[in-house]
Amino acid sequence: MQQQQQHASYDLLAVFPDELKAEAASEKLKKAGFNQDEIFQIPAGSAGSGQFREHGPNQARGDFFLTHQRSGPKPAIILLFAIVCGLVVTGLTFATTFALPNLPEPTTLLVGAAVGVVLGAILGLLRRGRVRGAIGQEAQKAPPPTSGRQAQGKLNVIALRFEDPENISRNSRARAILLNNQGRLDRSVSRQE
Repeated sequence: MQQQQQHASYDLLAVFPDELKAEAASEKLKKAGFNQDEIFQIPAGSAGSGQFREHGPNQARGDFFLTHQRSGPKPAIILLFAIVCGLVVTGLTFATTFALPNLPEPTTLLVGAAVGVVLGAILGLLRRGRVRGAIGQEAQKAPPPTSGRQAQGKLNVIALRFEDPENISRNSRARAILLNNQGRLDRSVSRQE
């Protein structure tokens, strides 16, 4: 892991999550035919302004599949609860008329039925429906970003200065190697001659 002389500008710059991944990318670049004078492993923050583009499939697309919602109560269930509770409370009211004979029977039964229907409707409305969309996936938690002080000494940036910057195939091959090794390309970097 040698740090080479840094040039003022580079053709390509990739930031890696850690130093080991940057080292692996550097080795793959060397195996692909890039020489020592083209590859620079430098500390984070020493070049580029941090303008990144996410490569690969749309990252926000997964949020759609991770959403879930609870369905509302069905009207048939509300009606069923209202009828059942109305019957039960009316039956209890009828039983209390035997214990307390002073209560007027038809009025007491109507009040008991009304209370039972209202209570059953409330229970039916509070009943929670099924959860839709919960397909067993967990949201991936991103690691906390490292602050500038923590990343100062780490050589987790690979910078490339090509001998022939007009060679598009070499540039594309280098980009592919950096991206496949979890590098994030800094778009603010370009050679100024």
